[in-house]
Amino acid sequence: MKMSFAAYFAAPAALALAVAVMPAYAADKNPVVAEVNGTKVMESDLATYQRSLPPQMAAQAPFEVLQDMVVNNMLIADQAKKEGLEKDPEVKQLYQQVLVKMWMNKHLKAEITTAAIKAAYDGYLANTKPQDEVRARHILLETEDQAKAVIAELKKGADFAETAKSKSKDPSAKQNGGDLGYFTEGEMVPQFSAAAFAMKAGDLSDAPVQSQFGWHVIKVEDRRTATPPTLEQATPAIREELAGKLAQKLVSDVRAKAKVKLFDRDGKAVDAK
Repeated sequence: MKMSFAAYFAAPAALALAVAVMPAYAADKNPVVAEVNGTKVMESDLATYQRSLPPQMAAQAPFEVLQDMVVNNMLIADQAKKEGLEKDPEVKQLYQQVLVKMWMNKHLKAEITTAAIKAAYDGYLANTKPQDEVRARHILLETEDQAKAVIAELKKGADFAETAKSKSKDPSAKQNGGDLGYFTEGEMVPQFSAAAFAMKAGDLSDAPVQSQFGWHVIKVEDRRTATPPTLEQATPAIREELAGKLAQKLVSDVRAKAKVKLFDRDGKAVDAK
């Protein structure tokens, strides 16, 4: 089976972290925008807080609103410290999670450069042969006899899309007339793919094709060679894939230098992993 672009760049999402782009502020372009109980709040502090907001809110929040939010947060945080919440286990856990994210982002940003993305893209192109694609329609029937009867109707001039809407047991057929769009050989069940890729554009299957879903009547609408994505189109998937791999390596490297002891629920020592 040929590997699709999406499969080639399937990211280990559990560890993949977005790389934040942090703008630099020169001292003379980072003015004080507030002072809270003697602590100065800089414009860069507002920008940092703004990046933590949901995208739509961040884009629309006026300066005065951000300023107010940051001041309020500082006041409440100071009050929480006075009440000893820094020692709360939940707070410690959240603090640890923030440190992990920031540390990961720092190292990912340093490694996932434009050059690294380009190299990964070139590797994808070099290791991926052009793939043939077929665009086909199908009508899915319960029995072979039903499928043979439909083939006979189609050969007499019945419209394929309309027949699919009225007779196919594929729920989507009522909206798309059985159109499956373009697909590569590995994206369909083997029996269906073998039949579709053996046909030419415009061909109607002479006999029904059985799969685990039922009996298929197939019409091939078009054939083409898939065009690989451009570097710009591929960049988000490549960035995510590189982030996942690098995150795993960073964790492994840190753990290899540490002394870790593990215990089961009864307190019995187990082998560290």
